[in-house]
Amino acid sequence: MSPAPTESTSAESARHTLYIEERKLLIDAARESSRTFDKAVLTFGSAAFGASVAFLKDVVPRPIAQSLVWLEVSWLSFSGGVLAILLSFLFSHRACLLQIERAYDVATGVDTKRTNRWANATSVCNWLSVALFFFGILLWTHFVLTNLKVKIQP
Repeated sequence: MSPAPTESTSAESARHTLYIEERKLLIDAARESSRTFDKAVLTFGSAAFGASVAFLKDVVPRPIAQSLVWLEVSWLSFSGGVLAILLSFLFSHRACLLQIERAYDVATGVDTKRTNRWANATSVCNWLSVALFFFGILLWTHFVLTNLKVKIQP
């Protein structure tokens, strides 16, 4: 004996409602995570850039000439990381707009199999910003250690 159709429909409706509510919470969590990530990368990149300027001004006003290349490349890396995260803001916006269009297409029965290249570009920029930030930190650390060794030696 199978359950009455209304019981089955009611259970499916409750599961669907629960799914939609959980999906909304997960979308909000993903959005907040993305915002936090973007802010963190911008903050750390700017702070590292500022710390390198302060180090030059206060600790080693006359760095070793050969070590300046490490500082220059680290600054390029920090700048590239900030640029990548700024581009990811733009790409993320475009990715959202495309997803809205795709959701409309699905809702109206139009089956478009377009891939969301903006979402892929956003991911690439996010990973690139992290890689450039860490690369900049490594180069800047090398610059600092090189100049501190000379400064500490009598």
